[in-house]
Amino acid sequence: MVYFRSRYQRLFNLLAFCVLLGCAAVCGCSESENSDVLPPAETTSHPISEEMVAEVLAAVEKNMFAAEMESAPQFEAVPMAPMLRPPTIAEVMAELRAEFPGNVLDDDFTRMREIIASETYIDFLQGTYPQENQFQNFDEFWALASVDTEGHMEFLNTYFKPPYPEPTAADVDVLHLMTLNERHINVRLYHREDIAWDARFEMMINDPVNSWLEQRFFTGDETGLILMIKVLVHLSIRVKDLQEEDREKIQAFFLEHGVQKGFLRFALQEPVRLGYILKDFTDAKVFRSWVDGKFDKEFLNKIRK
Repeated sequence: MVYFRSRYQRLFNLLAFCVLLGCAAVCGCSESENSDVLPPAETTSHPISEEMVAEVLAAVEKNMFAAEMESAPQFEAVPMAPMLRPPTIAEVMAELRAEFPGNVLDDDFTRMREIIASETYIDFLQGTYPQENQFQNFDEFWALASVDTEGHMEFLNTYFKPPYPEPTAADVDVLHLMTLNERHINVRLYHREDIAWDARFEMMINDPVNSWLEQRFFTGDETGLILMIKVLVHLSIRVKDLQEEDREKIQAFFLEHGVQKGFLRFALQEPVRLGYILKDFTDAKVFRSWVDGKFDKEFLNKIRK
């Protein structure tokens, strides 16, 4: 009430002034016309008192408030939507365990391949890696996320210094392909398949690697050839170091959570490393032996002989 009194005070004052002015005018005219006539002893008219004016203003204020409420836009109360949050690792693990009971790590990785193809797992990846938003399945995700552009560029910059042209994105693509091939060779050796020479030879005589080698290293003298050998040797060492990091990471998951739960948690927290495992290992027993550190340089040298 105080609000409307303040808001419409000028209007109310003007209305009151007009009422009083009208009363004064009526009384003035009547008085001038009958100045010589004595007023009757009794009169039936009732002058507007302050109480009456107050009642009128109160009625105006009351009706003004009602009219304003009727013309005000009405809004329906809309319930607030609950805040959404991404599921936790534990929640996704529980959901996957319910969908895929039994051992997560079986003899030939069949169950894990089923898990990474599931809608639950893909939804988790899409929510966790929004920057890789152009994938609909695990293979598409891995093809995008597995390219270590920064690491590859750092390696290339070590060798391609002036007068050699600076490395480009095309160099990164070729080095990534060569890295995948080198990883695959090492894992096949763990499976006692000595394919190292054939696999490297086939890679180097076919494009895009063959064209890249010619463009980068065949400069007409021995310096280019020496640099090529140096790059290939150091790439092989780098790949072994990367695979050793993978092995230590998986071993840590197994030791902390057990083999089955640890492998599932590893799949959720390290999907890129998981991709390397599933693309190269075919026997879970060989994989377990590798995780336990049973394949060392001495073992690989024996196989090569």
